[in-house]
Amino acid sequence: MTAIQLNAALHRELSYIVTDDTMMERALKSLRKIRRERKAEQNQEDAARQVAAGLRQAFKEFKQVQEGNLEARPINDLFDELRD
Repeated sequence: MTAIQLNAALHRELSYIVTDDTMMERALKSLRKIRRERKAEQNQEDAARQVAAGLRQAFKEFKQVQEGNLEARPINDLFDELRD
């Protein structure tokens, strides 16, 4: 279904319950739940992208260290940074 068709179907279904406050409240509650779930999914996707980008950068720097193009930092400096 296209977005226009979905929108029309949603409005059609809502028109059947528009006079029933209880049903409208249930529909609204369900839509809000769907929106919250989608936002949580997006947050997880964003976090996964950030982790992947960090790992790519770490491997790139590791390769540069192995090739001698970048100087490695002492492990204690890294631990100190993680504690801060």
